[in-house]
Amino acid sequence: MAPEATGVASSTVRVRLAPGILALNRLMMTLQNKRMPVADIEVDANARGTGIELGFDCPEETARRYAVLLENMEDVEELHFAGPAPENRKAPSAEYGGRRFRSVENSASGEVGPETVFEYTQDGDVVSATYGGGGVRSGVLIATADSQGNLDARYAHVNEAGDLMTGECRTTPEALPDGRLRLHEEWRWTSGDGSSGRSVVEEIGD
Repeated sequence: MAPEATGVASSTVRVRLAPGILALNRLMMTLQNKRMPVADIEVDANARGTGIELGFDCPEETARRYAVLLENMEDVEELHFAGPAPENRKAPSAEYGGRRFRSVENSASGEVGPETVFEYTQDGDVVSATYGGGGVRSGVLIATADSQGNLDARYAHVNEAGDLMTGECRTTPEALPDGRLRLHEEWRWTSGDGSSGRSVVEEIGD
């Protein structure tokens, strides 16, 4: 059983994945299924592959065992154990886990629309989501949250044309009177035309 997470990264592992959204999705599923205590994550996707920095909230010896497990994954092309994380980040007070969101507003160059649904999970300050619908066939998002619940996110999806699209996003949450969340997003494509825009998604009520 994985150690109980405190939300503070103590060891860092850097991974280079094979290009493509499927490799990133398989890594995210492995982190969740193996209950790895990830307190911090950064993603950098480009044409050469996907670079990921994982901050583990566990003793160094345990983090090294997780690193060996990840290194044996088919999609992992390169892995480095970096020792203690350079910065400790505490878990935020905002909670995204179990919430579902739908787009209500987006800039013209965006591909997310009213039929796109996001399903969020959260472990400490690490927030992830899967999304699809409308112009998006399948997508994943990974982010870190600060103490106010603001998200620093990276996302990747395959659109209806079969293109793999990647981008980055800064999200500011707004609490609605009925208890739902509204997310104000400023995003930028890191693929395609490199354009930027703004969008708003709202939590889907019961």
